[in-house]
Amino acid sequence: MKPLDTQTIRDIVQFEKLSNCQVFDSIFDEDTLYLVVRSQNIYNLIGKDGENIKRISGQVGKSLKVFQHSNDPVRFAGNMLQRRAKKIEVQETDGAKILKVWVLPKDKRLVIGRKGNNIKIMGEFLKRHFQITGIDIVDSR
Repeated sequence: MKPLDTQTIRDIVQFEKLSNCQVFDSIFDEDTLYLVVRSQNIYNLIGKDGENIKRISGQVGKSLKVFQHSNDPVRFAGNMLQRRAKKIEVQETDGAKILKVWVLPKDKRLVIGRKGNNIKIMGEFLKRHFQITGIDIVDSR
């Protein structure tokens, strides 16, 4: 994960103008810009079959992944997992917060992502906003 450069900051500002959504946080990794937005209606932002976000992505010139912010870590993680989790909870052990996520075996690969990228991005956002230091993926059978 790279620090935001000037161009990425410009892309975020352009995204905010095009989408009318306030960006709460962002991470730029390789060619994808991950955005956490404060939007009450994220489905309108994304559009039917992702039409709106695809249009904005084309105008910004980067692949975008957008997640809705929540002040609750379980709900925030659920937003990022896009309903792939059967159960999510935060467990605290010796002062360390761990997010436990139960997923079906068929969804585990999607949750983790190629080269573990999805789980890294989720972990970084959870660490920044909720001081969660680890994520434990558990098979839900």
